[in-house]
Amino acid sequence: MEQIKCIIVGGPQHGLVLRRLWDQRRPAQLRVIAADGESCVVALRRHDQSMRAHYLLLHPRATGEQILTMLAA
Repeated sequence: MEQIKCIIVGGPQHGLVLRRLWDQRRPAQLRVIAADGESCVVALRRHDQSMRAHYLLLHPRATGEQILTMLAA
């Protein structure tokens, strides 16, 4: 298991940073249920300077502007 950093893009929790333990060997897709009950799924994985993985979790009602803002950050 490793600790990963997830950032929600869009929805009521836009920009919320979560840290989760995740086992990459699990066959289930990484997802988080937002405060409004919608499922946020992984849209992108990127690495920081220390090569730790960060995952952007896309809310179904995320706007293009919200997605582009998080991609640029």
